[in-house]
Amino acid sequence: MNRSFPLSIPSQESQVMNKHSEVMEGLKAHHAIIAGMLKGKRFHYIDIPIHDNIGDLLIMLGTLRFFETNHLKPATISTTHSFKHEWVKPGDVLVFHGGGNFGDLYGHIHQDREKVIMAFPGNQIILMPQTLFFSSDAARAQSAANLSRHPDLHLFVRDLVSQKMAYEFTPHVYLVPDMAHQLYPVATPDKQGQGIVRIQRVDKEKPNTPESLRQLSIRTTTDWIEVIGEDRKLINLFEKLEWRLNHHGWHSGLTALAKWYWAPVSRRYVKKAIKVFADHESVVTDRLHGHILACLMDKKHVVIDNSYGKNSTYMNQWTIESPLTTLVREST
Repeated sequence: MNRSFPLSIPSQESQVMNKHSEVMEGLKAHHAIIAGMLKGKRFHYIDIPIHDNIGDLLIMLGTLRFFETNHLKPATISTTHSFKHEWVKPGDVLVFHGGGNFGDLYGHIHQDREKVIMAFPGNQIILMPQTLFFSSDAARAQSAANLSRHPDLHLFVRDLVSQKMAYEFTPHVYLVPDMAHQLYPVATPDKQGQGIVRIQRVDKEKPNTPESLRQLSIRTTTDWIEVIGEDRKLINLFEKLEWRLNHHGWHSGLTALAKWYWAPVSRRYVKKAIKVFADHESVVTDRLHGHILACLMDKKHVVIDNSYGKNSTYMNQWTIESPLTTLVREST
């Protein structure tokens, strides 16, 4: 579905905002099924993102907010690399961070996750909301062969395309929105932004710019890594601290490192992105979480589909009814 362009909010602004808020609040309610699965259970939150992708950090912060809101406390929080098998007791649940890395596009992440899952056939596994994508049929078949052997694997997906594919991996499939929606609403500076900011991918998911947007006057063009800027050194510090804790066998400190160092750093990075969005009247983006952050901030925006349709499939499932968002494709 495409809406008319250029960016604008209809004159009935209060009606527009009420409709948008209704859509956003409704998305948060879909996660209740996850809370029900974790209530009263000891669980581990695994595969937290330690990098400069603000989208993944929004997912992590939304997941932590979800845990807090539902009075759920992870026994451990760690990267996949630092997760210790000896932490797991009978009856524990392994909860993996969601996102868009289920598949061979970011193969090493998916392969590391598979190894942990296959090591615990007697424990329930929950994969938080994911988009599934494989460029290779052989890689997809191999992954499905591995993961389908687990009898208690629960796979949450963010769109219908992923849902259809997910049944190759497990019969326990659930369609829910991204965990970053748990952050709604995001408080923003009380000021009127000026002009348009373009959040533009520079990685393997980068699409072409649709013809209808090529003549658009863009005030600022940037991407997450540029938004973070020199603060990226804080990632390097985390990695050094994580290495030291592992090297000296101080494994109990890994959860504290995640909670008391990395979570605040992630909030710092996200606040930088919020400031960039707040400084502008509207947003154009080809990043899914450029779209989601704009939604969290009640900001009008245009979304360009990414290279394999992740943005359009997500929006058509969850957010297309918001009057603040417009979807365009390369063929537009």
